[in-house]
Amino acid sequence: MRTYLLLLIPVIPFGMLAADRGPKPLTPNEAVKAMVVPEGFVATLAACEPDIVQPISFCFDDRGRMIVAEAFNYGTWQAKGKDRIVILEDTDGDGRYEKRTLFYEGFNYITGIEVGFGGVWVMSPPNLYFVPDRDGDGKPDGEPEIVFDGFGYKESRHNLANGFNWGPDGWLYFGHGRTSPSDVGILGTPAGKRTHCDGGVARIHPTRRVFENFADGTTNPWGVAFDDFGQCFVSNCVNPHLFHMIQGGHYEPWRNRPASQFAYERLATCADHLHYPGGKWQESRGDTPEVLAMGGGHAHCGTLIYLGGQFPAEYRGSVFMCNVHGRRINRDVLKRKGSGYVAGHGKDFMLAGDPWFMGVTLRNGPNGSVFVSDWSDTGECHTPKPDRASGRIYQISYGKPPKFELKLPEMSDLELAKLQTDKNEWLVEHSRRLLQERAAKPGWNGKDVHTILREMLAGQLDPGRRLRALWALHVSGGLDEDKLLALLLNDGNEYVRGWSIQLMCEEREPSDTTLKRFAELAAAHRSPVVRLYLAAALQRLPVKKRWDIAAGLLGHAEDATDANLPLMIWYAFEPLVVVDPLFALGYAITGKIPLVRQYTARRFVESEIARGEKADLTLIAKSLIVAADAGRRDLLAGAREGLRGRKSVPLPNHWPEAHALMMQSEDPGIRESANVLAVIFGDPVALANLKKTATSANATPADRKSALETLIDKRIEGLPEFLFGLLNDKAVRLTVLRGLAAVPDERTPERILAVYADLNAEEKQAAIATLASRKEFAFMLLDAVEKKLVRTSE
Repeated sequence: MRTYLLLLIPVIPFGMLAADRGPKPLTPNEAVKAMVVPEGFVATLAACEPDIVQPISFCFDDRGRMIVAEAFNYGTWQAKGKDRIVILEDTDGDGRYEKRTLFYEGFNYITGIEVGFGGVWVMSPPNLYFVPDRDGDGKPDGEPEIVFDGFGYKESRHNLANGFNWGPDGWLYFGHGRTSPSDVGILGTPAGKRTHCDGGVARIHPTRRVFENFADGTTNPWGVAFDDFGQCFVSNCVNPHLFHMIQGGHYEPWRNRPASQFAYERLATCADHLHYPGGKWQESRGDTPEVLAMGGGHAHCGTLIYLGGQFPAEYRGSVFMCNVHGRRINRDVLKRKGSGYVAGHGKDFMLAGDPWFMGVTLRNGPNGSVFVSDWSDTGECHTPKPDRASGRIYQISYGKPPKFELKLPEMSDLELAKLQTDKNEWLVEHSRRLLQERAAKPGWNGKDVHTILREMLAGQLDPGRRLRALWALHVSGGLDEDKLLALLLNDGNEYVRGWSIQLMCEEREPSDTTLKRFAELAAAHRSPVVRLYLAAALQRLPVKKRWDIAAGLLGHAEDATDANLPLMIWYAFEPLVVVDPLFALGYAITGKIPLVRQYTARRFVESEIARGEKADLTLIAKSLIVAADAGRRDLLAGAREGLRGRKSVPLPNHWPEAHALMMQSEDPGIRESANVLAVIFGDPVALANLKKTATSANATPADRKSALETLIDKRIEGLPEFLFGLLNDKAVRLTVLRGLAAVPDERTPERILAVYADLNAEEKQAAIATLASRKEFAFMLLDAVEKKLVRTSE
């Protein structure tokens, strides 16, 4: 398939295409014929220009109509908007959406669209709008309503809040780029009460009108998708391409986000591969054979997890994403590992033959097919002058596209409830949301619906179907804390238990009884998935009520190497360090997660240093006394990081005792770190011992070198004289010569040149490097060269 594509598509650098448009695009019919899809699959044309142009986003309503957002204003934010929303219908069921209706015109810089709750949700920064159409006749009932404002748009034209997707929990999820930060609130909300968002995944609740950040980080996520178990994933336009987004997580890259300041380390991509060679995304542009063979480049958007039920079983759960530069749809394959996933590289799902193909949005369709929008342009998302006359949407199905004939809005509540077991997730999602909408209306009677959903949940269905019953019960008001707690304690599936935790913490603080159960499960539950949900929920609890649950989570040594759990526990534990450092350090020491121990020490030290003259690091000294060697390594590493860049800090109480114990350790790393802290603390005994070790012929060469490097690094008083005294000591002379470059002393050139003739080749190179490191030294080096004391060949 790849070989065929390389023969089919000419190699055209994108820089040239952006400058002069290069070759003309294929016609829509030619483009669909030129697509390469796996055997048995068929690509067809669903819609194209002139019916649609600039399709930045699209979705389907409950009748199966396609709702398309056309971004005429893309490239320049304008005061008067020209962006519009059109409705496309496939009236004869042949797969071509031939009927077009203009729904609304006048938005500006539209970036996302979704339907539900009697209207259309539109992201048009700085506002999130709702356009009412409660009777579903395709005509607005009134002007757009501003739901939230404050979304960023001035700093960047392509790194914005974007895309929409209904989550299984009834929230509306979307991605948010990092370079146009937002401060979101209901219209009129004062600055101090707005929610800041500068990258990651956010969500709003459609009836409670609540906005919140779900997870923080990445660069420019475009497309939010959920798998069979309700796990959230996004594709990232730059850097690694796929992330498993956990509620409350902080993700790479950091990029100086204030919200992640004390995360210290952020969750990495779940993908075990890149779609470009060399690891440098800046160099992945262009259609080189190497880039194409690895997936087409670094820019991705339009995340979709296939759950349509129409494809062969091997495709269910596959992650599809558009590769902007590579003109294709990439496929990643998810596999469980620990609390999360690893995404492996699958064969590309679709390869486009049209040089103008630029996929943006992927959606599961009503009939189980996959639909992909084509921006139809050259260059990339930075295109300064987009072509405003083209745009296509294609359908990819397995065999002939099936017809969609259901009329969900006309179905009864019970009929919608029964659809929760359907293999086509589109039907499940839309029927669940319709139940959510109906349940939100006064007087709705959900007794029969809840009965059948509870039977599904308690039955012998697979975990995915049971979860769908759980989610439908939740959004329709069929669960309370007692029912969720019973599931948490008794259900045999880890994801059902995990979701019970998340839903109990969604909009209220769980009871003390529930929190006690959380703590018991944190300590004893075998599933890393359940523990991950507890770690995520911990951030939503009042700080004072986190201690017991945190203690349980910290007790699992098997989680120390998990990709998610140590950091997720730390994110929830970090505020405790400031609230009560004595208890926090105690919990960290007795716990079995090294990363949390290290970061606890670092956070405590940084918080104390921030107090200036009142800084007191006595708790670090006490903690080192009571900890075992494994814990001491982590505490010392954290303290060193917290003191990075500082030359002097007051000597803490109990430090001499702690230092003496560290010096008895068989671990050279512990001894070295303890000496580093001792010098910063100005410990006279430790300082004397370091000097003694550095000069002692009885000490090992490694210990002597370590002691010297510590003294040099901290620029102890009288350092030049001390080093001069060791210039004739061959065991440490190389370290001494290098160390003399760190301190200015006019005697240094003379002292080095005095021993120069006795130096070996490596030492002579170090001596020359030191003499060349300072202007005042270099003059004497040149003089020595002229006098032939130093040869230029050395």
